Amino acid sequence: MKLVAALRAGGGGSAEAVVAEATGTGWGTLKGRFLYAGDPPKLGFVSTGGKDGAVCGAQVPNQALVVDSATKGIANIVLYARKAPRVFKPEDGAAPAAAPQPIFDQKGCLFLSHVFGIEVKDTLEVKNSDPISHNTSISPPGNPSTNPLLPPNATSTYQFKRQLSAPAEVTCSIHPWMKAYIIARDDPYFAVTGLDGSFEIKNLPAGEDVEFQVWHEQATTGLEAKPGWSKGRFKVKVPADGVEDLQTIEVPATAFH
Repeated sequence: MKLVAALRAGGGGSAEAVVAEATGTGWGTLKGRFLYAGDPPKLGFVSTGGKDGAVCGAQVPNQALVVDSATKGIANIVLYARKAPRVFKPEDGAAPAAAPQPIFDQKGCLFLSHVFGIEVKDTLEVKNSDPISHNTSISPPGNPSTNPLLPPNATSTYQFKRQLSAPAEVTCSIHPWMKAYIIARDDPYFAVTGLDGSFEIKNLPAGEDVEFQVWHEQATTGLEAKPGWSKGRFKVKVPADGVEDLQTIEVPATAFH
């Protein structure tokens, strides 16, 4: 692949300034579905210790590994492009529909999105839909820390400054069983699997290799769902104006810690 050196003002480049030249044209879609191989685990519930029991109850679901009992779909798997050679712009074709305001909510003493994805350019609205107070603590590497105390039905906002190389943990110190994860990226090439285990990423640069990272909270060094996925990474080339379908990816129990 050809290399292009981005020279600094005054001459002299650096190893970090050398980037791969884009070689493909057009845009395509990547999709697939992660299923649990074998009998899905039964994780049960987590005790609240009676804290704010009228709202939180005695226990809440354990969300560490969510597998749909009917379909064996694995939820909350994150996929994101490690380095996209090109990023889709409105002038490149029909622009995707505007995304809704990213809202990170909590209700019933749980974060409603256990794993959440956002672009760095977007402002995150942090919301408390419970009739009791929560705090939402986020300390992403390379970004400002935040820990607002949110009274009932209150909101606050948070702005990422830099993208993350892995999802950052979100907690509530008032209710210590509450835990979630947020991934922030510079481009829209990320997805979080739904309850059926499916994902879809549109408008990827077609005709050239794009390396993806696959992450799950029970496989934080990379979900090795298939042979050859070293540290949860794989490369794929999507067709222009087409779809590259990874189809069903059966993940063995040994891939989770």
